[in-house]
Amino acid sequence: MSKVELKNIVYEVGNTRILKDIDMKILGGQVTTIIGPNGCGKSTLLKSIVKLLPYKGEVYIDDIKIRDLKSKQMAKMVGILSQKNRLQYDVRVIDLLTYSRYAHLKRFEGLKQRDIDMIDWALKETGAIHFKDRMMSELSGGQQQRVWISFLLAQGTDTLLLDEPTTYLDIHHQLETLNIVHELNRKTGQTVVMVLHDLNQAIRYSDQIIVMQEGEIVTFGKPEDVLTNDVLNNVFNIDGRIEFDAITGRPYLAAYDLFCNTIKDIHNE
Repeated sequence: MSKVELKNIVYEVGNTRILKDIDMKILGGQVTTIIGPNGCGKSTLLKSIVKLLPYKGEVYIDDIKIRDLKSKQMAKMVGILSQKNRLQYDVRVIDLLTYSRYAHLKRFEGLKQRDIDMIDWALKETGAIHFKDRMMSELSGGQQQRVWISFLLAQGTDTLLLDEPTTYLDIHHQLETLNIVHELNRKTGQTVVMVLHDLNQAIRYSDQIIVMQEGEIVTFGKPEDVLTNDVLNNVFNIDGRIEFDAITGRPYLAAYDLFCNTIKDIHNE
């Protein structure tokens, strides 16, 4: 089981610090979700793990310093599903997934049987095997997301990063996508780190939750320890009624409203 450790991560744009001395360890084999207001640095933190940004500090996966790895080496250890996956040209599903195996091939080497087997396994695990011969443009948003998760699985890494995997999906396909991710984690033991906006979905599908605000980690821990009215008030500027699910024992946000310092308050002055 892989684990991710971030030490003194700083990311700046001009004179503005987007990430401010982030220090934390992400447990291996679990689902960890990053939540927080828009613009607080969630996606930036995720991207820093795979060297997509010129950050200061160090990131380690299984005690290996990511900065020292070449792209091909890193692609064998960690895979990322971006918030917006855009193709420059239309492609068949099965052909798209062949690119997921390139990190495992030598120069000019073609796919081996093990690579084909890995691709088929990934498509079956996500339920995308039924449309492997269709063009990506022919698929719905939910189907395309299954394909991209298949791509991530076929890459064969122990650590999966998902940046807002439910964006642009209706509620049915949001739950379908999160169920796939959760079940895969339980089956394979892969470490999953994802960014979500929906608090109840984060609580339901996560073992650990990281709460961010203005480029800093406010708190992290188990869902039942993180979801408090202090966090709702101070981080999200809402007031909520927290209840506990009788079956799962986990908390959920049953009702909520604006807390303070809002446009509504300004109009009432």
